[in-house]
Amino acid sequence: MVKKRNLFIILILFQCTSSFAQQTTDEHNRLITPLWQMIAFSNYRHIYNSNKKLVPVFKPELKVFDHKTVVLPGYIIAVKAGMMHEMFMLSVLPVAQCAFCGAGSIPAMVEVHMHRPVEFTDRPVELRGILTLNNSGDLRSEFYLMDAEMLRVMN
Repeated sequence: MVKKRNLFIILILFQCTSSFAQQTTDEHNRLITPLWQMIAFSNYRHIYNSNKKLVPVFKPELKVFDHKTVVLPGYIIAVKAGMMHEMFMLSVLPVAQCAFCGAGSIPAMVEVHMHRPVEFTDRPVELRGILTLNNSGDLRSEFYLMDAEMLRVMN
């Protein structure tokens, strides 16, 4: 009787985690726009410049968006403690999914600088701002969303 109950509990837990993983995967796929694909899926390569710095070389398809207003969906990844954030990272993966990501690398992120601070949410958001590509090799982010504004918190 105890073995059956334990097996039942294990099956319920497995179903719950499988449902959560499927839900976050579906959510993740919904957020990947063509622009995110260009940012996230390595549409650039690194070369050493004359100062021996490793600098990104962005493809022409991505350079078209440099200093242009774009809309990006994603999750707020806070870099400082608190509920209100003027600067944070934006990712197509939520922080909570890190424990479930398995094999793979750190997801691509965009450094966001808001026009006005926004309240942290664990739900995906949609932001509009000026995309800036950084190819200086200065160990900062390669992608910035400047003067951003929150369009909506997504369901």
